[in-house]
Amino acid sequence: MLKDSLNASSPETASVTQTPPKAPGTGRPGAGEKTVARILTMPGQLVSLLVLVAPLLVALYMSFTDWSPTRGSLFEAEFVGFENYSELLIWDTRFVYAVLRTLLISIACLSLEFTFGLGLAVLFMRRFRGKSVLFSAFLTPMMILPVVVGYIFWMLFQSSGPVNQIMECILGPDVALEWFKNAPLAVTAVIVTEVWHWTPLFFLILLSGLNSVPENPVRAAVILGASPRQVFWRVIMPMLKPVIIVAFVIRAMEIIKLFDEVFMLTRGGPGSSTETISLYIYKLAFNDFQLAYGAAAAFLTLIGSLVLIHLMLAPVRNQLLEAGR
Repeated sequence: MLKDSLNASSPETASVTQTPPKAPGTGRPGAGEKTVARILTMPGQLVSLLVLVAPLLVALYMSFTDWSPTRGSLFEAEFVGFENYSELLIWDTRFVYAVLRTLLISIACLSLEFTFGLGLAVLFMRRFRGKSVLFSAFLTPMMILPVVVGYIFWMLFQSSGPVNQIMECILGPDVALEWFKNAPLAVTAVIVTEVWHWTPLFFLILLSGLNSVPENPVRAAVILGASPRQVFWRVIMPMLKPVIIVAFVIRAMEIIKLFDEVFMLTRGGPGSSTETISLYIYKLAFNDFQLAYGAAAAFLTLIGSLVLIHLMLAPVRNQLLEAGR
C-alpha cells in the first residue's frame, strides 16, 4: 500500500495527472477586457443613437404636436395628441387616395417585374452566344440613379419625343399622345419607368434561385415521365417559393417609397393622379411647412409598411429562420 502511494505521488505520475496550463487568450474574458470592449464599441453605439434613434424620437414627438417652422421652437409647440393621426385617417382623403394609388402602382409594377424577371431568368438558364454580354446589359438599368431614370423617361414621353415618334411611324400621324396631361397615361408612364428600372433585380434574384435548385427532384420527375412544363410548375416553382417571396419583399420595401421617378416625370400630376404617399409627405413637409402633420403621415406609412412586410413574410418566416440556425 505504501509502495502504491509512493508510486502515485512520484514525479512521473504527477506529471501525467497534472492539468495542462491554458493557452493565453483562450479563457473567458476578464472584467478588464469587458471594460475595454465596452469602451471600444461605445463610439459606434453613440453614433447609431444620434443618427438613427434620436431623429426618430424627435419626429415621433413632433407628430403629436402642431409645430411648424414658422411657429418658433418645437418644444414650445402645443401638444395635440392623436389629432394629426385622426385627421389623416378620417378627413384627409388626399392621404387615403395617395396610399391607395401607391398600392395600385406597386401591385402593377411588382406583377410585371416578376413576370419579365422570371422569363429572363428561365431564358438565361440555357446556353447561347453572347450570354455574358447580355447578362451585364440587362443588369445595367438597376445601376442607374432613380433621378436619372426619371429624367430619361421624362424626355422619352414628351409629346415630340421618341415614344410618340415610334407610335406615329407604326400607327399613323394622328396617334401622338399627351402622356403627362392625361391621368391614365401618366400612371402608365410611371409604371413603365419603374418596371424598366427594377426588373433586373427580380431577374438577378430569380436567376440565383434557379441555379440553386437541387437536381435530384428534377431528375426524378423527368424519370417518372413529367413534361418540361410540369417539372417547372410542380417541382421547380414550389422550391423557389422562399426566393420569390424574398424578392417581392425587397422590392415592396423600395416601391412603397417611390418618389424620384414620379417627381421627375409628373410632380404628382395631372392634378394628383400620380401622387404617391412619399410625394404627398414631401409636399406637406417642404411645400406647405406642415412638418408635424407630415411626420404623422410618415409614421402611419411606416406602421402600414411593417404590417404589410410582416404579412408577406408569414408563409416562409419559419423556413427562413430554421435555415439560418
